[in-house]
Amino acid sequence: MYPIIFDSASFTLYSYPLFMGLSWGLAYRLSQHFLEKLAISGKGFMGLFWGIFLFSWIGSKAFFLAFSSGGELIQHSRSLSFWLGGGFVFYGGLIFGALYLLFYCLILKKFPFRKTYILLAPLSFGHALGRIGCFLAGCCFGVKTHLPWGVYLHGQHRHPVQLYETVGLLFIGGIITKLMLSSRTDGRKLIVIYILSYALLRFVLEFFRGDIIRGLYIGGVSSSQLISIVLFLILLIPLKRLNSHK
Repeated sequence: MYPIIFDSASFTLYSYPLFMGLSWGLAYRLSQHFLEKLAISGKGFMGLFWGIFLFSWIGSKAFFLAFSSGGELIQHSRSLSFWLGGGFVFYGGLIFGALYLLFYCLILKKFPFRKTYILLAPLSFGHALGRIGCFLAGCCFGVKTHLPWGVYLHGQHRHPVQLYETVGLLFIGGIITKLMLSSRTDGRKLIVIYILSYALLRFVLEFFRGDIIRGLYIGGVSSSQLISIVLFLILLIPLKRLNSHK
């Protein structure tokens, strides 16, 4: 893998933080594009986006510290850390970011909640780009495999599960974009569809993960799979209601 893209006596460019930055930059530019495309006022959007960025960062770090377990490669993960150390847990960022979004839109009323669906496709595409950073850094790696597309990492040929997720996220982002631009889908329904789709994708992909640092529980189920199950079951109810109000 390529955890370091460029290294000199005075500067080192790490792939993981680089792609993290690129992913947020891409999400921001795409969000601006959809605001213009759908003729939605950008008033209050800056506060929404950068607040989500801050709270997502805090949440992803908090979940990493809360759910990480010891393991043979924990030291490797720490060696690739930046800012507050360790890695990120996407679900932590999603939950904290969503809480900020609800506060900003429903309590402060700075941006219409029904229009927040414009963030979904940018989030998916940005997340996909970020997973490439994980792949280059060698974190969030897969279990060993004998398949021809396995990548040699940490002494084994392993599933490139980070790239599997990238492909899945691009697909979700494409579907969300198509529905969003059709102008016939309720924004609330798009939010539910996005979360349900990602929860299903993440639940399946966790079976191909080989990094025990993220925490494993009863029957080998990971913390992300437990969250996926809870989100999936909870959101089936509003999806059914939204479908019944067509």
